[in-house]
Amino acid sequence: MNITEVLVQPEAIAWLPWAVQYFLYIGSAYAAAILFLIALLFDTHTSHRLRAALVLTLAIGSIVGPLALTGDLHQPGRAWHFYAHLTPWSWMSLGSLFLPLFSGLAVATAWLYLRDDLMSLETQSGKIFPLLSKLSLGRWKTSRQLMLSCAVITVFSGLSIALYTGAEIAIVQSRSLWNQPASPVIWFITAFLGAIGFSLLIWLMIPSTSKKLTSSDTRLLRQTTTISGVLTLLLIPIWASNNANFALYGSPIWVKHIALLTTLLLGCVLLALFTLRDTKRHLIGVLITSLIAITTAWAVRWVTMMEVQTIAKFDVGPYPYDLPSGGNGLLGIIGMFGLWLALALFGSELVKPKLKSKLKRDTNTLANETAVTKH
Repeated sequence: MNITEVLVQPEAIAWLPWAVQYFLYIGSAYAAAILFLIALLFDTHTSHRLRAALVLTLAIGSIVGPLALTGDLHQPGRAWHFYAHLTPWSWMSLGSLFLPLFSGLAVATAWLYLRDDLMSLETQSGKIFPLLSKLSLGRWKTSRQLMLSCAVITVFSGLSIALYTGAEIAIVQSRSLWNQPASPVIWFITAFLGAIGFSLLIWLMIPSTSKKLTSSDTRLLRQTTTISGVLTLLLIPIWASNNANFALYGSPIWVKHIALLTTLLLGCVLLALFTLRDTKRHLIGVLITSLIAITTAWAVRWVTMMEVQTIAKFDVGPYPYDLPSGGNGLLGIIGMFGLWLALALFGSELVKPKLKSKLKRDTNTLANETAVTKH
């Protein structure tokens, strides 16, 4: 009797960290589109500052996300193959049609909503702000009907992104942790955590004399974070139990992964309950809530996409993955967040900037008038 050992050659991972970034930024974009529509419908209760933060999250995520996707395609030039060789039966091919449509609608929605802010830049001092005011393309007023119509269409387009991004991974039958309904649902629900995290970060950047969120703003953010966190906590055990190769709860490594996700999700829920309240809270608390929400949305995608690929398909493995320090790893993650941050800083300055300077001018004017009256 002969003994034959079968050695399986380790394979490169199919989805690079670029895919995690794409799912994070594009997910925050379509979730922000939904939250922006809700805030717009109840605009008498929500603040302009929060709506501006949501619409900027929508626009910036729809720009940064596709750039991360081109990185996952290994070379940007491959993108044109989707259009030269269209395959309607492929979710990835359909996504090449859904994605540019959503990005265009997202930018158009942000432009329509921020037109009044752009027009107000005309009176600002300096040369750059008056020049940027030309982006409003005229002094015509954006009607509420047009704004709502564009926001609704953008939401439906965003749902098509959620459908295709979830389906293109869920159809992979060789990965039982992907090939189940729970995986795309988890990505969709946690997208709202990313949207809230990025929106709070932009909210902090927008110049304003107010140091706290309004009661309606906090209610929307708190309830969304709580619902998203609780639903994900319920779905994670269901998702983990559907692995056909081995029990994830029997693996020490995967117990740590699941424990990390559980801790982050609980942290999001607790921070939302105690930080996002009507009473005045320190801005550090809002910043911590924002960063934890972004980290949680990213960690869920990292574990469910990258760590799943370390599970051997046919033999016992293991196949550990080490995050490289170059463009396909840590440097790429930092670079994409840096790009998002740069666009967020630019966009936040378009939302009624220089408010402190305006307040100072009004104060000086009032002082001068008082002095004249006394004389």
